[in-house]
Amino acid sequence: MTGATITASVCHAMKEQPNAAFDQPRAQGGEKTNGMDLGLRVLSYLISGVLVYGLLGWLGDHYLGTKFLLPIGIVAGAAFGVYVIIRRFGRMDDEVSAAGAKDRSNQATLTEHRHEAERGER
Repeated sequence: MTGATITASVCHAMKEQPNAAFDQPRAQGGEKTNGMDLGLRVLSYLISGVLVYGLLGWLGDHYLGTKFLLPIGIVAGAAFGVYVIIRRFGRMDDEVSAAGAKDRSNQATLTEHRHEAERGER
């Protein structure tokens, strides 16, 4: 195979499917990746809490000559990470459920009006 043959076959394939690259899901700003972004953010809060407070516990053990501050720091970091996750992301469920309840009440009102209109036409 020559370079011209390969180039011609690639050009032919590109002309057959010109928008193939646009059909693929995008990694930036798409709704499909929103859950993944949220999950990774939650995981990073949990890991960073354990690492930061574990490091503080290790430093305390190292300079004070004790052996119990590292496990306390790790557990405290995990607890603080869970606390931050609940404070930061726990409200999202409340907002979503409130918006869902509002949409359901609006939908019920529209359904009632539709039934009244159908009864009036008969």
